[in-house]
Amino acid sequence: MATRAALPLTLIAACWAVAGHAQQTGPVTLEASRDYLLGASLSSGRDPFGTNEQKLGLRPIWAFQLGRFRFATSGASALLAQGRESVDSGVSTVLTRSDLLSLSTSLAIDEGRSWKDDPVYGGLPRVRDTVRGRVTAGFTLSPRWSGSLRASQDLLGRDGGLRLDSGLNYRYPLSPQTHWDLSLGLGWANGTYRQTHYGIAPTAAATTGLQAYALGSGFDGASLGWRMTSALNRNWVAYGGLSVYQLQGAVARSPLATSTTTFGATLGLAYRNN
Repeated sequence: MATRAALPLTLIAACWAVAGHAQQTGPVTLEASRDYLLGASLSSGRDPFGTNEQKLGLRPIWAFQLGRFRFATSGASALLAQGRESVDSGVSTVLTRSDLLSLSTSLAIDEGRSWKDDPVYGGLPRVRDTVRGRVTAGFTLSPRWSGSLRASQDLLGRDGGLRLDSGLNYRYPLSPQTHWDLSLGLGWANGTYRQTHYGIAPTAAATTGLQAYALGSGFDGASLGWRMTSALNRNWVAYGGLSVYQLQGAVARSPLATSTTTFGATLGLAYRNN
């Protein structure tokens, strides 16, 4: 069994091994480009942990590509990808792609969580920000069905652990410019990730008076989402969607989980140069 310190190195080694295989079997046919996208999204959602209420927020979304490398916020994926390949958030590049399979790697910042202003959980230690290395495999199952599997690992040794996220997507085209997607997701995490994000250590319990809570690896959440995306013209793209997220198993029983089922809605509009 690999140690916690060895896991980031194992993930990086796997990425380089796949990249080497891709180079041996033929070059990845990606055009060098300088595409970019700028926009904003309005979203309503609630953190299932802590005592925060449903919030409405406006935030910028952006993406740009330099050659094989792409940089994107999470909300930009559906917009820059309209009529193109999918885009991971953070810094990403495609290792190999065919009609049935794509494989990419990416780096992204995991912002963690602060309990500072929470009236109940304010004494708990902050979940520290970290950088996650990710490997994502995409599968084309039929003209309308696709699947994905993503592994992400904390690369800075900040108790971020390992996550596996799987997804199943059905896409229904309404026109060449517009489609809607129905997506199902299921997440699994190892004991390090789950204890950091959902557990309460004995020392923290003694300080705050909360009940200590320990949990190991397992499934932590399931999601269902519907989204419509439309290219309004050559440059302007818009989307809107609804989602529901439900905590699973030991995570749903955590003292930190104040709402096991949460709902969200979002609207976005962006300009892209091509």
